[in-house]
Amino acid sequence: MTRQTQTSALKSRVIEVALAHFSEVGIARTNVGDILKDANCSVGSLYHHFGNKEGIAEALFIDGVSQFNTNLLAALLPRHSANNGIKSIVTFCCEWVTDQSRLAAYLLSREIKLSNSAKEELREMDGALAQSLFDWFVPHVKSGTLQELPTGMYVPLICGPTLEHSRMWLSGRSRKSPRDVSPILAEAAWQSVKRT
Repeated sequence: MTRQTQTSALKSRVIEVALAHFSEVGIARTNVGDILKDANCSVGSLYHHFGNKEGIAEALFIDGVSQFNTNLLAALLPRHSANNGIKSIVTFCCEWVTDQSRLAAYLLSREIKLSNSAKEELREMDGALAQSLFDWFVPHVKSGTLQELPTGMYVPLICGPTLEHSRMWLSGRSRKSPRDVSPILAEAAWQSVKRT
């Protein structure tokens, strides 16, 4: 195993262990010593790669957003029809939240405080995602299949109900998982943006 592979494996292990601890007791009450022990990581390595506990929390957040964005685009971009594409966005989100519930809850929590550099990295990631989504949407708007809306309105209309249901399910206020209701949410998303 190369040094680069070992470093990558160590970072992944620390992030995975941190997610388990943050999910169980929150960031503030998580003990760095527990992360070190469970991830089989030295103090020096942890502080070299992450700086501190807040650095681990940021890395986990950024890694989670990156995974989500990459997989969302993988679900959307092969779709050629607007109907299938819009519904694939919602279906992916519902399945991802259901399958990755701890990470989804972490990403939706308000507990993490991001540094300016992390905020900038996330702005760049959001910009890249927005551009990819825009490139996919434009031909469907020009063809008259999708409504012509202000650019910033598509994601809230398509994902808003899914996001709200996901929050309800993650907090225990809904028994039905996002996957259970994904056909309903996908159809609602399609109805909200299709040209009538």
